Amino acid sequence: MKLQSFSVPNAARRHGVRRRLVLLVAAAALVMSSLSAAQTDAPGEPVTIRGTEISGWGEVGEVLARFGRPAASKLKVPAVLILHGSSGVDGRGAFYAKALQEAGIATLEITMFPPGGRPQGSTRTMPHAAAALRWLAAQPNVDGQRLGVMGFSWGGTMSVMMSSELVQERLGKDVPKPAAFAPFYPVCTNMVSFLANPKSPLYNAHTRMSATPMLIHVGTRDDYNEGERPCDALVAMWPAAAREHATVRYVEGATHMFDSQQPAYQRYDESARAGRGAMISFTPSPRDAAEARQAVVSFFVTNLNP
Repeated sequence: MKLQSFSVPNAARRHGVRRRLVLLVAAAALVMSSLSAAQTDAPGEPVTIRGTEISGWGEVGEVLARFGRPAASKLKVPAVLILHGSSGVDGRGAFYAKALQEAGIATLEITMFPPGGRPQGSTRTMPHAAAALRWLAAQPNVDGQRLGVMGFSWGGTMSVMMSSELVQERLGKDVPKPAAFAPFYPVCTNMVSFLANPKSPLYNAHTRMSATPMLIHVGTRDDYNEGERPCDALVAMWPAAAREHATVRYVEGATHMFDSQQPAYQRYDESARAGRGAMISFTPSPRDAAEARQAVVSFFVTNLNP
């Protein structure tokens, strides 16, 4: 999964400067066209979900979302809840939702906060996830026993934590327990830190991680984390049964948000690396994104059986 570089062939160079300029302009136009055409919202219809409250963690009055079903679906289908990252709903969810629906799995992407509106602590958005799972299980065309959760960065961290029985108990007895989790680039360095902090609302949640199947994707050049294999230390903290059902797929050379549908950029984030802060690079890799999408769809098909 290493990145590949491309260059104009020698035959093209012989046509001179004009030919090269034409190629460059055409390539730039193609990139801009693909970026502008990227679908921000997940395919489906807009829905409004009644909110809920989790004592000490927060509350939400209502949750806006998009619910999409497979075109040719059975009476009851499995579904995947999609949790966005710090930049809000930005096209990454849509990128996976389309493929999941084509594989026979319904999707629900919720809005937890607008771009730039990231709250302090991932437990603040757990009520959104609880309300969404409860809503999915109540749908007549969804099988509440075959629900999955996937998320990006902020949502990826939530996805990991939602596998903990401690968190599941806080979400509520009427909230269904997901059957599979697929976090994307969760900030494992930060999780190792706050899970060991007695002042954290998620203190010791790792000691009760369930044996639910989990597939984690994270890049080896993710600046939010420390080291090229940052999630190894996190998974090592879990009970043996949970470790046996967890797979960490390290994407060689990939940055945070390697599956982004937006142009590359950099910014400083003071919350990175367990609060020490770092300059973060976000570099899209279409090849790695396509491979990750294929792997995640296969993972959910195996565990949710559409």
